[in-house]
Amino acid sequence: MTVLSERPGAGGAPGVVLVLAHASDAGAASVAASVRNLLLGAGIEVWTVRPESLGLAAWSHTVDPHGCAHTRLVLPGRPALHSTQIRAVLNRIQYLPVPQFSQAHPKDRDYAAMELQALVLSWLAACGDCVVQPLRGQPWLVPQLPLLHWASAAARCGLPVAVRDADTVAEPWDATVLVAGTLTTGILAGRLGVACVATAQNLGFMLLEFRFQRGAGGAVLVDVSPHPALSDLEDIDAVARCLADLAERILVEEPA
Repeated sequence: MTVLSERPGAGGAPGVVLVLAHASDAGAASVAASVRNLLLGAGIEVWTVRPESLGLAAWSHTVDPHGCAHTRLVLPGRPALHSTQIRAVLNRIQYLPVPQFSQAHPKDRDYAAMELQALVLSWLAACGDCVVQPLRGQPWLVPQLPLLHWASAAARCGLPVAVRDADTVAEPWDATVLVAGTLTTGILAGRLGVACVATAQNLGFMLLEFRFQRGAGGAVLVDVSPHPALSDLEDIDAVARCLADLAERILVEEPA
């Protein structure tokens, strides 16, 4: 990981949608392919970036005269990317490996990992609302959603929530509602989609999977995940459309 210091400037480079995902994340790869199709001809590129490559990038941070932070990084095998080029980001990072420190002393390896974590978190947080999930005000890179937070928000928004202790493992589910921005998918989306969107917005998340257990008395919410598997084609399409909408909105809002 190299940190440089230089003046920002995108130089008329194309806009970019970033999909930050591990090599094993087949759902993210499908989303990236779908976004490419949706943005075909829009002058926006879609990059799939492995988390380990972020530690091998050359980074530079600057602050402009208006107090706005800008980041420029050069990923292995990629042209330079300036923060002003970023139109949307899907953050699927589960951990940040630092393979170049694999043989280092454990203290050095831990320090490098913490440094990279802070660097990437700062970069994504500065990107604001074009990141899925938004990271403003959150002290972690990998989205976390404690039981008490989602359960109370869901109840306020009218969702039926299963009674569960914080130390109890979530019950099995047999139906889901995926929220991607204002889009919803799933067998229960027609009945519970509006309340799920309201809950996600209340929690400050753009992408959530609501997991329900159906029974004689109706469906009850047993779990909420900010990291859906994205194995269903309908879910993949919804997330891709959410990212494409973000990218096009940012493009329209840019000053001439």
